[in-house]
Amino acid sequence: MDVVSILIVDDHPMVREGLEAMLVSEKGFAVKALAADGFEAAAICRTTPIDVVLCDIRMPVLDGFATLAKLREDNPGQRVLLMAGMPLKEEEARARAEGARGYLPKNVDGDRLVQAIREIAADPDAFVCEEFTAAPSLLTGREMDVLKLVAQGMQRDQIASSLGIGPESVKTHLKGIMSKLDRPNATSAVGRAYELGILRP
Repeated sequence: MDVVSILIVDDHPMVREGLEAMLVSEKGFAVKALAADGFEAAAICRTTPIDVVLCDIRMPVLDGFATLAKLREDNPGQRVLLMAGMPLKEEEARARAEGARGYLPKNVDGDRLVQAIREIAADPDAFVCEEFTAAPSLLTGREMDVLKLVAQGMQRDQIASSLGIGPESVKTHLKGIMSKLDRPNATSAVGRAYELGILRP
C-alpha cells in the first residue's frame, strides 16, 4: 500500500501536535505538514501533494467549511475529513453536501481515526461518519421554529402570534437559543446558526 500523506489543520497547537503524535507512528502514514488556518492549509496543498486533510470545523479566519471550499477550489478532488469538538447532525449533512469525505468528533478513538483515514485515502467517494451523528439537534423543535422566524426578521410579538404562544415563551426560547449558540443576542445567534449549518440560506 502506498504511503498516505496527511495535513492537519487546527488553530490549537496542542490539538495539531496531538493528532500528529497519534499518526506519525502509524505504518503507511506520513504527516507532511501542520497548518493553523485555512489559508495556510491552502498554501501547503498548492506545493505539497496531500492525500487526506484533517480539518477542524470551528476556527477563526476561515472555518472548516470555508477551508474545505478553498481547498476544493484549488483541487476539486482534495479529500478532507472535517472534525468537530461538538458534533451536530446539521454539520454532518452540510459536510456531506459540500464535498467533505468525512465528519468525525475530535475525541474519536485513535483506531477509528486511522481506519477513517485509510478508507478516505482508498476510496474517492467515501464518506466516513459515526452513528451518533443522527443524535438530536442542538436546538429543540420549538427553538428551531423561533429561530427561523427571527431569521425572517420577525419581532417577539409577531413570533408569538405566528406560533400561537405567549411573548414570554418566545423570550424563554430565545434565551435558550442564545445560550446554546453562545451568542449575546438574537441577531448574532442567527448568524451563528448559519455558520453551523443549523439554518440554511
